[in-house]
Amino acid sequence: MGEGHKVHGKGQNDIYMCKVDVALNSTEAKSALDPSIRVHYGSTSGATLTSRQISNSVGKTPDETCQRAFLSAVKRFQSTAHRKKAKSVHLVSYFDKVTKGGNEYECHIATFNSRVVLKGSFH
Repeated sequence: MGEGHKVHGKGQNDIYMCKVDVALNSTEAKSALDPSIRVHYGSTSGATLTSRQISNSVGKTPDETCQRAFLSAVKRFQSTAHRKKAKSVHLVSYFDKVTKGGNEYECHIATFNSRVVLKGSFH
């Protein structure tokens, strides 16, 4: 852990930027995600969907709670991809309808939960 970094905080609403590769290569990801549906991060194309995932942050580090919310969102995209018979999902962070690709995703942590918003396309 220890990969995320705080970029803004006001009261109990802190914003963290976390490394995508750390989350996708974690032990939790290996057990939760479907290896038959590839995950690409950084850009989307064509029709997109948005997923907002919340994770309980009580007793967890910022990295742990953000990773949990991120992986939950990725898993939802993979489930949709499976139903659409897609072989991969392409994702970006999408808070306040602002796209952020690269190699980090945005995570907001409040008093009791963390939140990740992703936009994705299916291929």
